Amino acid sequence: MEHGMGLNIGQDATFVIGSIIVGYFILISVFGGYFARFSRNINDFFYSGQRFAWWLPAASMIATGIGSYSFLKYSEQGFNTGMSSSLTYMNDWFIVPFFMFGWLPIVYFSRVKSIPEYFERRFNKTARYVAVFIIMAYMLFYIGYNLFTIGIAIEGMVGWPMLWTIPIVATFLGAYVTFGGQTAVIFTDLFQGVMLYVAGGLAIFAGIYALGGFDEFWGWLPITHRLPFVHLTENVKFNTSGLFWGEALAGSIAFTFMNQGFIMRYLTIKSIHDCRKAVVFNVLVTLPVSAIVVGAVGWIAKSLVAKQAFVGGALAGYNPIVIENTFHTFLVVAWETLLQNTWLFGFVVAALTAALMSTIDTLINACAAIMIYDIYKPLIKQDETDTHYLKAARWASVIATATGLILVIWFAQQKGSLMSIHYKGIMVIIPAIVTTIFLGAFWRRFNATAAVSAMVLGSILTLLSVPYPELIKPLAAFVKGPQNGVYIYMRALFGMCITTVIGVSVTLLTTKYKATKAELKKSKGLTICTLDDAMSIYRGGGKPNHTVGEKVGDLNVVIDESIPTKTFSASASVMKRLKANPSDIVYVEDNRRWLGGLRAGHIKAHDIHQGEDDVVMLSAQTFHDLYLLEGKQVRLEKIF
Repeated sequence: MEHGMGLNIGQDATFVIGSIIVGYFILISVFGGYFARFSRNINDFFYSGQRFAWWLPAASMIATGIGSYSFLKYSEQGFNTGMSSSLTYMNDWFIVPFFMFGWLPIVYFSRVKSIPEYFERRFNKTARYVAVFIIMAYMLFYIGYNLFTIGIAIEGMVGWPMLWTIPIVATFLGAYVTFGGQTAVIFTDLFQGVMLYVAGGLAIFAGIYALGGFDEFWGWLPITHRLPFVHLTENVKFNTSGLFWGEALAGSIAFTFMNQGFIMRYLTIKSIHDCRKAVVFNVLVTLPVSAIVVGAVGWIAKSLVAKQAFVGGALAGYNPIVIENTFHTFLVVAWETLLQNTWLFGFVVAALTAALMSTIDTLINACAAIMIYDIYKPLIKQDETDTHYLKAARWASVIATATGLILVIWFAQQKGSLMSIHYKGIMVIIPAIVTTIFLGAFWRRFNATAAVSAMVLGSILTLLSVPYPELIKPLAAFVKGPQNGVYIYMRALFGMCITTVIGVSVTLLTTKYKATKAELKKSKGLTICTLDDAMSIYRGGGKPNHTVGEKVGDLNVVIDESIPTKTFSASASVMKRLKANPSDIVYVEDNRRWLGGLRAGHIKAHDIHQGEDDVVMLSAQTFHDLYLLEGKQVRLEKIF
């Protein structure tokens, strides 16, 4: 039957594809549910005890950065404009130093549980709850958007109405996130990241094979589609200038600085040094590879269409590839180049499902973190047990999922392409808060009055630019782009500029040239110029020990109840190799590196014992809290 997108999928094929999708959902739910055993308390549920090696969260971020819309949107863009479709994945480089050496260590060492909590500690409670409103709007928008796009894909492909598919998808998603927490999210995303790359690679290989090899693909790809950039301003809907000011500047800062889900992934890593390794891996490996995986089928589609036009019909052994709706470019090309093999195509569609799940699970977990740490715990139940907050966190996950589901109704009523719907919301939500975060982290004089004014007034003025686009006209003229009355990208630049003007002006009008002692004390450890203070606060006082030591492995654990909880005792030889002093923070992990820190945690050095050099002493409670196993050796690494 025809579904309006160039796919002729029979009832039997629909059943096979649907079975693969449902089977995949069940597999992931069971897989994620297994890791629920590693969420014993609220810190484990949201931050996995901050114990993972860098490579595990870094690899899981592959799936976090690719949403259900990515294959569809970027393949469409690749078909229309070629390799410039990778621009949105490749323009994060300039923000990386600010993130690696500024914002990330501030958030990591200050031990904030959420971005809004940072706003209260840096500014005041009013700033915190303004930030809660904006950040929740941002993340719930993405949850609804991802559910909406996967609903469109399934409905267009197999004819199942969104009314049924989206609630079912949301139910499966909510299940393993609700019970598994961040550890389940990381391990399922690790698996799904592999799925995404394998399935995307399969579609790319099938397309190039259909063309007759890489040389044929490159030869039939128009010269304009081989360029890494599009014209600076020519195309109103997709131009290099607009992409930089809108997507790179506002979008990149939002994704790295204020996306609670993205930040939480870094906060699961064992040390700031490993966090930076993950950042570098993400920028140099994950983003470039992901750009190819999600966009290359669009490039291949252009070559296929060009070659078909030249030979005057379908390629030998294949049906004609007709792309009536460019939004479905990925699905059409994958279906035809895989020779309508329902099992292989079902696997590729499962990758779209993986992209949906891996993005939304992160966002659901992040929304739940804000609901607990910024709303429920400080405003409703302040002094409850970890068990109580863990149950509340699971209910918060359900609420976040349900809210995203309701937002699908709004998305279904919008007109235009997926990209225009996406920017319609995001470019209104993010400018004010990302600018405020940047000013707060890198300008110590920036105060609470200025922060609240900047977020509130900046958001209002940015919102006003929707019905009154002439407000953006001066900036649009500045980049000499065409005037289309909509300004898809320039709204973000307008919002950031107006927020900066408000923030700087209010700061200069409400503070003296030098900050007061009270203001300096309040900002200690929360700005880039006070990172040493942040490290001291992180370790509970005392000067950080930056002397680099060895990682000492193959140590046997002996239970000794005289050792205080959350501490360990090692021999003088081991302490010397670690370059550790009493009260230093030390990372203890299962000796098997492939676990990636699943059985590990941070504790403090206690007194030196007089026993064997290969023995480390812990209390039974500490042994239990670290998820260690009897008979398994451990490795020690001094953090600072």
